[in-house]
Amino acid sequence: MKKKHIQIPLLLAALLLICPLLVEQSYGAGKEIVRKKDYQKLCYTCHKDLKDSWQGKQVHAPVGLGNCVGCHNPHASNNSKLVAAPRSRYCFNCHGEDPSEFESEYSHLPVKEGQCLSCHQPHASANPSLLSVGKKDLCYTCHQDEKKEFAQEHVHAPVEKAECLQCHSAHSSPRHNLLRKSSSQLCVQCHDGTNSSFNNAHAGYPVGKAGCADCHDPHASAEKALTRKVAHVPMVKKLCSYCHREPDSSKPFSLVKSEDSLCRSCHSDMWQEFAKPIAHPPVAEGKCSVCHSPHASDQRFLMKENKQLLCAGCHQGFLEKLQRKVVHEPVVKGQCELCHEPHAASVASMLKTDVIELCKRCHGAQHSISHPFGKDVIDPRDGSVLDCVSCHDPHSSNEEYLVHYPAARELCIQCHKAL
Repeated sequence: MKKKHIQIPLLLAALLLICPLLVEQSYGAGKEIVRKKDYQKLCYTCHKDLKDSWQGKQVHAPVGLGNCVGCHNPHASNNSKLVAAPRSRYCFNCHGEDPSEFESEYSHLPVKEGQCLSCHQPHASANPSLLSVGKKDLCYTCHQDEKKEFAQEHVHAPVEKAECLQCHSAHSSPRHNLLRKSSSQLCVQCHDGTNSSFNNAHAGYPVGKAGCADCHDPHASAEKALTRKVAHVPMVKKLCSYCHREPDSSKPFSLVKSEDSLCRSCHSDMWQEFAKPIAHPPVAEGKCSVCHSPHASDQRFLMKENKQLLCAGCHQGFLEKLQRKVVHEPVVKGQCELCHEPHAASVASMLKTDVIELCKRCHGAQHSISHPFGKDVIDPRDGSVLDCVSCHDPHSSNEEYLVHYPAARELCIQCHKAL
């Protein structure tokens, strides 16, 4: 019995000495415990369907190199598909060597949101640059409104051929609308303006140095020359020299007289309206071209932008107001002129009439107004007349009924302190 008791501790001691040697021999320090040394084959053990789907296609470099772990963590991840880093970051690990490509002033929305897979396939594609679909359909996946707009009789060749990237950057640009160059620089790449028909069409003016998009739609138009929907009469009749100096002069695009005088010479009927006591700053400064294009536009009255964007160009914070929970319907529709005069007015804030009468035009028939208001009711906070905007924001609010303060009581105690 005693001999057996002695043998057991000796066996245990031997095992303790041998086991580390066995472990070191099998899985020596620094060695990876994998079934196969070819990582790609190891992944394909389960993901054979992926391998088959990539046949005959252009493959992403890590796929071609068999480096699945270049993008995926083989064990666990906080991101879907076991991606090693958030999608907004992992593409830039390899593709971020040129910051100007992705970090210019204007970024394409998918780039800004890190959604590279909105346009590209991560593994393989039958299309160049690993695009998800052919270039003819890719841009229209999001830009459906533009696709409808382009369905006109005359279509610009790059649009017809779906060569959007001939003019636009896919990722980012220092220029508005993601343009690769200024609009005039882009145009002269194809339209160099040296032939006689080009010169005749522009009354001999060297328009290659001007902004082509002022008169022409770069995508499509109902007009043969891709001119915009609304054209200024002098432009249609090629009376360029009515406003500009002669084409062979040293400064052919200079005006023959002040902008204010030129506009007044045809639109003299408007100056009676402009004589009201409160003038819109562009009117007061004689700068009609702040809002109106002197040549052509896709908007009524030759406005440079749709009304909402046009007003937002100067009235800082306007677009932010659109993000609030409750937005007044005219604001949503960009109908600023329902309440405001565009040129000059007799009422503060360029309103068409006083606040109460203005609001009652739409709301008088919809709501009974029980709170006292009007010239005999004074706002105790500042001594002004109590009117609709004393309680309501005329543009937008985060509160129901466009009120300035949350909850009825907080609104009321602004004046009724004793409550």
